[in-house]
Amino acid sequence: MDFEEVYDKYFARIYNYIRYRVLARDAADDLVAAVFEKVLGKFDTFDPARAPLEPWLFAIARNTLNDYFRRRKILAWLPLGDREESLASGESVEGAAQKNEENARLLAALAKLSGQERELIAMKFTLGQTNREIAAQTSLGESNVGIILFRAMKKLKAELGPEAI
Repeated sequence: MDFEEVYDKYFARIYNYIRYRVLARDAADDLVAAVFEKVLGKFDTFDPARAPLEPWLFAIARNTLNDYFRRRKILAWLPLGDREESLASGESVEGAAQKNEENARLLAALAKLSGQERELIAMKFTLGQTNREIAAQTSLGESNVGIILFRAMKKLKAELGPEAI
């Protein structure tokens, strides 16, 4: 598979993964560009015998995000910008306000989770990865991933109420 095929196949998943963590559209765009720039720069050195392509790509994306947060020293879940786009799309003011309120509640609940819990939730629900795939990328056991996700979801349900999840 050449770089163009990798880009076409994985762009949307990597973008969604990063956007879920960063939320600010401009920052997400820049980070995705940085990820694929790194992938292109290292593409010739990729060895499928050492690791499959997908975990390699998401390791680069995860490391790019970690570098971003280290540089900015910010909490990934607090930025609430980029809400004007929903109003520009013709969404009602009441609908946008309700959506913003729901997003704020979710972000506040997510902020109470540990970084590891947020990371696993992003991998599970944004990327649609199985516990086995997550375990392979995080050096955790498969059952440990399941337990951490279960407990994190339980915390979110307690914070948001069972109807929210």
